[in-house]
Amino acid sequence: MSIQTSVSVVPAALRRGDTIAFVAPSARLNHIFPLRIVRARAFLEAQGFHVREIYSPELPTTSFRAVIKTRVDELHEAFQDDEVRCIICCIGGLTANEILPHLDYELIREHPKIFIGSSDITLLHHALLAGAGLRTFYGPSAIVQLGEYPAPLDFTWEHFLRVLVAEEGQNNTLRQELGPMPRAAHYTDEFIDWFGEPGNLRARETKPAPGWKWLRLGRAQGRIFGGCLPSALQLFGTPWQVSYKGRILLLELPEGLQPDSPWPLELVRWNLADLGTRGVWDDITGLILGRPYRHTEEQAAEWEKTVLEITEGYDFPILAGVDVGHTDPMLTVPLDALCQLDSEKDEWSILERGVENK
Repeated sequence: MSIQTSVSVVPAALRRGDTIAFVAPSARLNHIFPLRIVRARAFLEAQGFHVREIYSPELPTTSFRAVIKTRVDELHEAFQDDEVRCIICCIGGLTANEILPHLDYELIREHPKIFIGSSDITLLHHALLAGAGLRTFYGPSAIVQLGEYPAPLDFTWEHFLRVLVAEEGQNNTLRQELGPMPRAAHYTDEFIDWFGEPGNLRARETKPAPGWKWLRLGRAQGRIFGGCLPSALQLFGTPWQVSYKGRILLLELPEGLQPDSPWPLELVRWNLADLGTRGVWDDITGLILGRPYRHTEEQAAEWEKTVLEITEGYDFPILAGVDVGHTDPMLTVPLDALCQLDSEKDEWSILERGVENK
């Protein structure tokens, strides 16, 4: 199958001394969990970056449209500010879809920069590619990963640096490709109630990672795109739908109805079947699955079994258990970048640089 030609605008690399903006386009939790925002800011500043928090703790009460305008204005402000080189979403949520019709995609196209987030931010990744032609990054958020106590997990931060930051005196972003994606030796899905801070502050316990697993062998190339499974389904039939033709699809599962629970397996089957009715399995060249959040070994095995059942009859390779999404640590994935799956080499590789050295 021919490889899709990228139409995305690749943003400039981040450098020490640059300004990073925190935005909250979906859930508005900065003032509810201020210690996590403070930790994320302090960590980034200790790493040599400046941080701007663009956030209104009190939204207008006059109308829903006024609330939307405030959230949209915050995102526009981050893109318009020439000092801001990177925009990190504070967290996901359930309401990113509300702002999509109100964004100025031409403004965003004229001010391209690194945009990073996960979960419900999947909707914005789709919209910014479809509407503004911008490459975005599926990766850590300020409240969740960067606000980790006592600091972000080393694996998360080191891969963020590798993909997005040009270090002085090094040719990090001059590499022609990022190469094989690393895999974490340990991970955590321990739930600690943030409302208990500061009384419950401690590092979460980690355990050995079960490792990546090839559910179906093979080799494939394609431009990677996707995100959180239920969110990826929301934009079919809208102006912000992204074609999966010739792509490698990235999917990961959110938390369930409670923050300490997994996404129910009956909803997993429902969601995967919906992708089939939309022709996605006919379009893609490969499939990558993130490590599922708070699944037992039995639930993880059922998740993998369901994927194989739903995609029965297709021959594209499937790699499962990768460090993406609602899992810690997590990779920073350059969406719309050309990548390769190769089960014989046991590799998932990014065949381009993540950002431009400009």
